[in-house]
Amino acid sequence: VGVGTTLEASEIATDISRRFPNVVPAVGVHPWWAIPLEGEALATLKRLAGLKGVVAIGEVGIDSERYPDTVDLQWQSFRQEVALAKEMGLPLLLHCKGDRPRVLEYLRSQGATRGVFHGFTGDSIEASEWLDLGLYIGIGLRAFTRDPSPVREQAIASIPLDRILLETDSSPRSYASEEAMEPARVVDVAQKVARLHGVSAEEVGRRTTANVRAMLGM
Repeated sequence: VGVGTTLEASEIATDISRRFPNVVPAVGVHPWWAIPLEGEALATLKRLAGLKGVVAIGEVGIDSERYPDTVDLQWQSFRQEVALAKEMGLPLLLHCKGDRPRVLEYLRSQGATRGVFHGFTGDSIEASEWLDLGLYIGIGLRAFTRDPSPVREQAIASIPLDRILLETDSSPRSYASEEAMEPARVVDVAQKVARLHGVSAEEVGRRTTANVRAMLGM
């Protein structure tokens, strides 16, 4: 999945997908680069979302931890993107750091939500909150290297395999405890999830591949 983070990056993701059929695009504006989604900007996002092959709206959401000064703008964008996802019948690729109770309350108020909560690093209570919304939970290498703890491992073990997606996210390291991330390390993630669930890495791979295909309607 080629994930958009700005309007420009979303345009690039759709272009790449036309040249490489094994890449499917998602379009959206990441909260780190929030802009007023109105007028021409909103029209551009709607045009991109309607292109053939687009499978999701994302990466979108709220990050009040890293960018507290733009939270109001993030919310304005996020509301528009949730509405667009519902209008287009597309899943959300959701980023949420901070403001979790408000995000959960808002998504509940919008009815059934399809998509994935990206970059899980929480506990069992948080996992259950996202699962109760109907979302998948994305597990990446960061879940095991960002201040690792038995509590988080218990949380990952509690998530049903049919609700887990494996992540190839390769964002920069933010904590000293994190390891270098790149898409190839999804194999390591599968092995770690397999250990916690008591199954083979191959089984994790099969199940999570089926999950992402189901979520994206592929």
